[in-house]
Amino acid sequence: MKDEVLDKVADLGAAAHLGAGVERVKEAVADAVEHGMDATKRAVKQSRRAPEDLVDDAEYKVKKHPLSMIGASFVIGLGLGAVIAIGLTRTGHSRLN
Repeated sequence: MKDEVLDKVADLGAAAHLGAGVERVKEAVADAVEHGMDATKRAVKQSRRAPEDLVDDAEYKVKKHPLSMIGASFVIGLGLGAVIAIGLTRTGHSRLN
C-alpha cells in the first residue's frame, strides 16, 4: 500500500512537471501569435501609407520640375499610344482597313 501511494505521488509529480512544460509551450505560442499580429498590423499601416507617400513624392517632383514632368508625361503618352496602335494593327482592329 505504501509503495502504491509513493508511486501515485511520483506520478502526480511527473504530471505537474509535464503540466508546467505545457504551460511554457502555451505561453510561447501565445507570444508568437501576439508578435505575428503586431507585425501584421504594422504591415497594414505601412501599406496604407505607401500610396500616400507616392502621391506626395509625385506632387513634390511636379512642383520642383514642372517642365520635365510635362515632357515625361508626353513621352509616356506617345509610348502607350504606339503600343496600343501596334497591338490593334496586329489583331486586325485597325480603322485603316
